Amino acid sequence: MSQPMSKKKSIVLVALAIILLVGICFATLAVYAKKELNKPKFKMPEEDPVASASELPQDKEALCAYVNSLYEKALKADNAEGSWHTDVNLEGYIVTPFAGPDNSIVSYIKDNCAGEISALYPNESEVKMSEAKAAPVIRINPADVADFTAEQGHTDDAGNVTDDGFYFINFEIKPESVDTASLTESKVYTEAVKKLGDVADVVDCEFESEGCSYSFKIDRTTDEILNVDVCNNYRIKANTQLKSDFTALLPLEQNSLVANIELPYKTARRISFKWYGARFYQRAMAVKPDDMKSLPADVKVNTAATKDDYNLTFTPSKEGVVSIDADGVMTVSKHAIEALVAPDDPITIEMKLDYEGKTYTDDLKVYITELEVETDV
Repeated sequence: MSQPMSKKKSIVLVALAIILLVGICFATLAVYAKKELNKPKFKMPEEDPVASASELPQDKEALCAYVNSLYEKALKADNAEGSWHTDVNLEGYIVTPFAGPDNSIVSYIKDNCAGEISALYPNESEVKMSEAKAAPVIRINPADVADFTAEQGHTDDAGNVTDDGFYFINFEIKPESVDTASLTESKVYTEAVKKLGDVADVVDCEFESEGCSYSFKIDRTTDEILNVDVCNNYRIKANTQLKSDFTALLPLEQNSLVANIELPYKTARRISFKWYGARFYQRAMAVKPDDMKSLPADVKVNTAATKDDYNLTFTPSKEGVVSIDADGVMTVSKHAIEALVAPDDPITIEMKLDYEGKTYTDDLKVYITELEVETDV
């Protein structure tokens, strides 16, 4: 009888040992966590806000003049590449007299036309703007503007601001100010009519504007347009003459081969610009002695350029503190703090890009500390 009791005691002792061990582990973790939380952290000094190249206009006339001048500059720029494309959407409620599931015209338009029509619009990818031959022309007339918004960054419902390095400007254009007549003279229209030629002839066609908007994103520190989104909503009203082979598509009570069609036609064009230059996308950073970090550098040159086509250098304001290779990787000296005049003073890294006869420069402050450096990760 004493043997089972001995086994029970052993089990109890093992369980108590495990509980004690787990408790010690949690206690150790708690002490470590408290120590880590209380460890002094390096606090980045507050920097002065980066100044805008131009103040954001708030009245309609000045705002139109502002975006028009920047867009005209972009079209002539020899230090920018542009890309543009247009997407077409034909989804939505279509009005036709056709009956039955064999609705070939409507099915063709909805299922096959959108992608093909999109390809008919001018498309370019990374073309140097000063050499572009068919860049989209944009000019906002204040008299055509029904409504507009202009803000620095995006502000959410809680008042938090993001993307404050950019201006976001949106114009809503009056429908009656949209040029619809030119659409029936465009390549897009003539090619689309050809596509329908096997089924029907287009007798006449009218585009009605149901809304148009222009949305600009502008780098406020350089006054450079980064992209423009142009959205147009139309309703197409077309009178078509069906080919005789397709009379079965019409309702029984309709004798005429004329079919009136209404359909939504939406276009979304994006025009993007990539400006050459060299910039730090952070104004300051903190590192520890013996660290190795990539500098927050953003360098843009022609897409086809190689390293032989430009010269990029990084120069620290004090020697013997950091070294930087050609790829922007910075190595901090083990004795960096000893080399500083004052431990709280940062050094400055100057980045210089020489490219196509122009020089671009920007500065970065680097703080070197033995304290824990907070990161976003």
